[in-house]
Amino acid sequence: MSVSEVPSLNRTERRRLQTRQQLLEAATALMGEVGYAKLTIKGITDRADLGYGTFYLHFENLDAIVWAEIYEIAEAMTIATEQKIAHLPFPLREYHSWIHIFEFAAHARENIAALFGRNGSAKLLQQYQDYLATKHEENLRLGRYSSGLDLPPAFLAQMITGALVRLLIWWSETPNDYTPRQMADMLYEAIYRKPVPRE
Repeated sequence: MSVSEVPSLNRTERRRLQTRQQLLEAATALMGEVGYAKLTIKGITDRADLGYGTFYLHFENLDAIVWAEIYEIAEAMTIATEQKIAHLPFPLREYHSWIHIFEFAAHARENIAALFGRNGSAKLLQQYQDYLATKHEENLRLGRYSSGLDLPPAFLAQMITGALVRLLIWWSETPNDYTPRQMADMLYEAIYRKPVPRE
């Protein structure tokens, strides 16, 4: 649905959404070209053909617009993953969700390292971890995931998220030949203490 098709918004609200979208599209394009480390607010507003001050009407700072972009990608990936694994029983459901995450990360290694790695943003890293932990806890509480352990879902979600995010960063920053499936296999074995059942 385009901004002009959003129901019950007046012209000013539609224009505001359109401007925000212009900024997001400019940030996405620029980040793809120059990377997170060289991304600037001026670069974004120039690319969007908007005034520098316009940026601050929509985003608090550079990390806020980058997080908005990451959030959109993460939400789309979550929906795609859930559709792909909905028919599977746990723990295969969790395992295949990890494969999906590592497959995505395989195509975004440089961005993951730049955003969350040694020289990345601590704030963006925390937001991404909070996002994943919330999703994991929700899946555990709703019975979509199960660790097979009698431990609180909040604890399990934090533990799994910590392991998953740290592995994503390490895998992205460190030269290695592990495939996405091998990474998911090892994570599965580390958490469940048994080999992955083959379907």
